[in-house]
Amino acid sequence: MSTCDRAHRNVSIHIDLAAIRHNLKQVRKAAPDRKIFAVVKADAYGHGAEKILTALEDADALAVAHVAEAVALRQAGRIGPILVMQGFHSDEELALCRRAGLWPVIHNRYQLELIENRKMPDLECWVKFDTGMGRLGFVPELAPTVQRKLRAVGVEVKGYMTHLASADRENDLSTDRQIRAFKAIRWSGKADRSVCNSAALLARNDCPWEWVRPGIMLYGASPFASQSRAADKLGLQPAMRVTAPVTAIRNLKRGDRIGYGGNYECTEPTRVATIGAGYADGYPRAAPGTTSVMLGNWRCPLLGRISMDTMAVDISALPVPPPLDYPVTLWGHAQLGVDEIARNIGTIPYELLCTIRGKRTYLDAPVEGNVRQITANTMID
Repeated sequence: MSTCDRAHRNVSIHIDLAAIRHNLKQVRKAAPDRKIFAVVKADAYGHGAEKILTALEDADALAVAHVAEAVALRQAGRIGPILVMQGFHSDEELALCRRAGLWPVIHNRYQLELIENRKMPDLECWVKFDTGMGRLGFVPELAPTVQRKLRAVGVEVKGYMTHLASADRENDLSTDRQIRAFKAIRWSGKADRSVCNSAALLARNDCPWEWVRPGIMLYGASPFASQSRAADKLGLQPAMRVTAPVTAIRNLKRGDRIGYGGNYECTEPTRVATIGAGYADGYPRAAPGTTSVMLGNWRCPLLGRISMDTMAVDISALPVPPPLDYPVTLWGHAQLGVDEIARNIGTIPYELLCTIRGKRTYLDAPVEGNVRQITANTMID
């Protein structure tokens, strides 16, 4: 067992492959006539990219951020197209793209010069334009120049794309401006196009282009901050459930304090469970006391500050205390999604999913009903 395994032995991350399949079907339902780049960058948003490949077999292609991620998926057996959204950063990575049959995204002059110098007529790529994100991409006015240079060395451009900066904000005018700028790009000849991320796919009907690029929705979380557009209301199922064990139970008196700084004071006799997870496991230290965990089907609020490897929760409402080592759900319960935790802490579900650490296990079973219920079967359910 490695040091990292020992450090995170308490936290368990349960990945539901059936939920990922369900969410991919929701993408198909939202975009029935378009092809899908299933985004699996950052180790599939913390879900284990290589382990979830079977759940994404019906996607038309995968999308990652870096060449190394794509090569790892090839080694894991992925045969179909893989889009590398940051493209290559060196001659060596360019050569890897060619050998592994990847689709790198060309988004700057340096990459264009590398291709011109290497003259790779059998390379297939995509081109990215910056329509308002201010991050990666050529300015749209350079489209004819970029196309001419790539044609001169025989590179096949499979398509071109942009990335929307504020598609998760309702009625944001900057998204309208980006879409207009994308529509105005001058590109001669046949090439596919891709604009829609999860938010645009779910919220807009003016992105009719050939490919969509869902990410967060594949994992059962919402791209929107609004509670009215939470994952369950969008028909999505959580793919990740995070649990940690009860490590101690104490009965505290009125006036007793809990945690570093003693910033929580018991106003009445309180039964407290200590949970074996903390910020070293990726659970945010900033979580306020209004944040809850689930013990079976009981919602229990946090008490005091999150420590490095423990947290305290109020279990006074439970009819009986749980046994030690009882698995407490930090998120991924039918009544406590990662969306709620993120809103409460003031972050986004992307960050929580990507930063949580623990031992992953994978569940692959048929989904019953509209919502997959994931709970522990114990005496306090």
